[in-house]
Amino acid sequence: MRACTGEGARMIRSKKELREYLTCERELYFGKSRAALLQGWLLGSKMFRIWQFLRALRHAEYHKNSSGLWHRTAFVWYHRRKYSLGIRLGFEIPENCFEKGLMIYHIAPVVVNEDARIGEYCRITGNCCIGNTGADTPSPVLGNHVTLGWGCSVIGDIRIADHVIVGAGCVLVKSVAQKGARVACRECACHRDRLKIRTKEEDMP
Repeated sequence: MRACTGEGARMIRSKKELREYLTCERELYFGKSRAALLQGWLLGSKMFRIWQFLRALRHAEYHKNSSGLWHRTAFVWYHRRKYSLGIRLGFEIPENCFEKGLMIYHIAPVVVNEDARIGEYCRITGNCCIGNTGADTPSPVLGNHVTLGWGCSVIGDIRIADHVIVGAGCVLVKSVAQKGARVACRECACHRDRLKIRTKEEDMP
């Protein structure tokens, strides 16, 4: 699996890649059964509404990264649809930030800076921010299979390794180079600056 190097997320440039992303994320949310997708549509379920946003996002990315009048016109349409759905869900996610496999579990604010780059199969619980420290400052780069807990923030010019789990309520402003590390607040929310990084081995009895 390709690592996120910080040079920028892999962009959707062809219909084949678009289908790959759409299929991957549809199966993440509904499995391979079309019945689950249909049920989500009929019930207007939370996961169906989130998936609708991701579908618009991926189409917007494809057309944004392609040339020609048709693609420019289609990009405007899908970008506006993504923006409209994002307003309802609380999502502010620009194009070309996330590689395939993005999973958002709850309808809650998710704010991502346009310069942030996140690898494959990112998991976001909700109420999260991935951003910089101000105008014209670098944004985070996250590896593959990173999990962001409820209410956490990842801020600044930092790098997060593959399979890292950022716990609920954390404000992460330093890089995490250890693959599979778990970052958690040591104490309650009023001490968010006091973080502890654990490896999987440390969690074993």
